[in-house]
Amino acid sequence: MTDATQAMHPPTAQPFATWNPTRGIWETTQLDLFGLSAPFSAIWPTCGWMQDGSAYRLPLSALLTNASASSPSPGALFRTPLATDSSRGGETLDQVRARRGTIALMLL
Repeated sequence: MTDATQAMHPPTAQPFATWNPTRGIWETTQLDLFGLSAPFSAIWPTCGWMQDGSAYRLPLSALLTNASASSPSPGALFRTPLATDSSRGGETLDQVRARRGTIALMLL
């Protein structure tokens, strides 16, 4: 099976937490120092599903990467564009540099 095929078929879903009505807590499959299931204490996922007292995360829609990216120079960071930036469209590179690199959008 290729890597692409494996990505399309995620492994069988395992619950990240199971409700214990006796203790009144969500538990993980890990054991604590007393041999009991450890309470779930992480941040609850933003999406997933529950079935028969167990909570599951939704599988990722894309593979995680181990890459990072950065700008080639510290001065190349841009601010978030504003709606008013469209009125400055069509500026030359020298005009943009004179404004210290803030973004100007051009209407087409």
